[in-house]
Amino acid sequence: KSDRRVRHKRSVSDLAMHIVQLPKRDSLKDEDLQSLVRLCGKSMLYLPSEYAPSSLILPTCFRATAQYLVQHAADTRGVFRIPGSVRVVNALYDYYCADGDADEISSTTRCPNLPTHIKAGTHDVASAFKRFLSGLPGGILGSLALFDALVAIHSQLKGDPEFTRTKQTKLRARLIALAVGSIKSQYRRELICAVFGLLCLIGRTAETAPREDEQGRPLPTADLMGYNALGIVFGPLLAGDLINTYTMKIANPPTGLALFPVTPPQPRRERRKNKISEDEDTRMSSVDKIHAANAITEMLITHWREVVKQMRNLGSLKLSDDADGARGGGMQEPGLRPSASESFVIRKPAEWSCLRPPSAPRDMSESPVPPSPTPEARK
Repeated sequence: KSDRRVRHKRSVSDLAMHIVQLPKRDSLKDEDLQSLVRLCGKSMLYLPSEYAPSSLILPTCFRATAQYLVQHAADTRGVFRIPGSVRVVNALYDYYCADGDADEISSTTRCPNLPTHIKAGTHDVASAFKRFLSGLPGGILGSLALFDALVAIHSQLKGDPEFTRTKQTKLRARLIALAVGSIKSQYRRELICAVFGLLCLIGRTAETAPREDEQGRPLPTADLMGYNALGIVFGPLLAGDLINTYTMKIANPPTGLALFPVTPPQPRRERRKNKISEDEDTRMSSVDKIHAANAITEMLITHWREVVKQMRNLGSLKLSDDADGARGGGMQEPGLRPSASESFVIRKPAEWSCLRPPSAPRDMSESPVPPSPTPEARK
């Protein structure tokens, strides 16, 4: 009996130690992208050219997980929906949580790939990727102004009889590209491109997967993550906690979802005015903001390949002076030290030299990963 009591006390002690160490595992929460660059460096993410306008600069914690998912997640069933191992996800998260002096952290060298000593599967890496995103202030978008613009694009261009489907798709994609290109932060713009490029790659693989084999027998494709499923998973991460301060209304509910953005009022006078207007307008009723965020996320994922084309036409990701510094050339942002992980850019895969003659210019927007199993786009 005494042995059992001792063992029981020991397990309680271990549990207490586990609880005490939990705050450390959230040390990256509410850190902005520039802080994450100082903590774990920055590296280049490569997506297939139809899913990103160019190679993208990301904090290494995002780059390492995203590049792994580009290679392994497209045909993984239930990716992002089935949770990974808590132990492995915590190990990946803790690996990028740096302790110590700020000067030591800023000069930390990080490998652009996942640590080899942590045996992680696709679901583990997907859960870690979501956890990094959930810690960003303002979610993926980082601002209510951009969310507000996307709400307007989603609502005003839905079912307009004046536009054919092709024209409407191109117009919607162009407006999305303009909205994303208006963001001042280069890191934020490239994170948005990385997230939705990755999700579009995974979603399109599921949407275009054959439903029947050659004999006409149904194939098990229900667990593949299509556009709608990914929109439901990532909708709550679109604006993060900022969604709680956002006000959204729906006009004429019987006719369907038609969202109208309302800038969240801050002064007390504005609140009183809004209350009066709400009482006068009986046709307006509140709408579930999470469902709206899910619908907007699905819209972004569905149309992302066309958005990438519009970004190239508009030059939405053209480098400014501060962005040149972020990419390791020209002027650098104050306080950001170059990460040794940038050397990964120089070590390009050997396959690239086989795909083109040495004299041909190199297109850095191409991905060094094996070709995606995704079929060609249907026209």
